[in-house]
Formats: sequence, C-alpha cells, structure tokens
Amino acid sequence: MDLISRKYYADKVDSWLGKGQIIVLVGQRRIGKSFVLKDFMLRHEVETDTNIIYIDKEKKDFDFIKNYTDLNDYIDKKFAKEKHNFILIDEIQDIEEWERSVRSYRSEDNTDIIITGSNARMLSSDLSTLLSGRCQEIHVHGLSYSEFLTFHELEDNDDSLVCAKSELTMKNTFTTIYKVF
Repeated sequence: MDLISRKYYADKVDSWLGKGQIIVLVGQRRIGKSFVLKDFMLRHEVETDTNIIYIDKEKKDFDFIKNYTDLNDYIDKKFAKEKHNFILIDEIQDIEEWERSVRSYRSEDNTDIIITGSNARMLSSDLSTLLSGRCQEIHVHGLSYSEFLTFHELEDNDDSLVCAKSELTMKNTFTTIYKVF
C-alpha cells in the first residue's frame, strides 16, 4: 500500500524545522503518528544535504536500544556533522531516560528531532518539563473525511458517506465487544 501524505501534519512538522524545538507527535495508538514520521522521511530523504537517522522501537532491529546511552551510541555512529541531521524516533517511550539523549542532541547544530509516543507520560504536561520546555507538541488525530476518502480510494458522494458511516459503526461495535471480553 502506498503511503498517503497527510498535508496538514506535513506542513505543521515542516513549519517547526530549524527552530531548535523537539517536535513531538502525540496521540492515541494506531492513529497515524508513525505514518506522519515515515512521510517526513520520504519527503526529505531526496535532499542531498540531509542525513536521516531513523529508529523504530516497534521493530526488533532496534531492540538493542534500551536506554539513553544505547541511544547515544547508535545516533553517534550515524550522525554526519557535515550534513543536516534529522533524528526520527518512533515510540520513544520504550527507551529508558530517552529525554537525556534528546535534550543533548537538540543543542547540536544542523539537527532537528522528531519523536512519537503514545503512552500517558508522552501525553501529559510533564513532557515539556522532561524536555526543558524546548518541544512543540503536534497532536495527531484520526483521518479527516477527505483523508478517509483518499485512503479508501472513494469519491466524495452519498455512497462514500454511507461507507464511512458503516465503517465507523463497525469499529465502534468491535471496540464495544473487545471491552466486554
């Protein structure tokens, strides 16, 4: 399946680049934070003066990164001082004391950091304290109606509206059944 760019979030992320802020994509699980991150990577990997360091804590390839020193070691090996570094970390809450590493790399020249997370700590007001107030939270929400149409390759008509309503009803039913069990 092709990745569908969510322009609203792409523009919002890009607007904070180069401002010394840690960009934090927050939201519920399975809402699309990882896709916003992957879309960023696809849009910027074509730039020859950039170096993208990507870590996805849901992939076993990154199981060895357990704490901030492991994170520092990995980033140091991939860091390119002669280029603009984008450090992208998906599901960062799975790394112990991750904020120590992120605060440190935030102060590097030509470096932007984008992280995702979905647990209660990432969604709380404590996040700004953890990152010394140097973060910009972007709350990622479910697909808009037009994004839903694009995702499902539907046209904007009454039949599509019925399809969207049916899918929402089905999801609500499964959620209710899941909570019962």
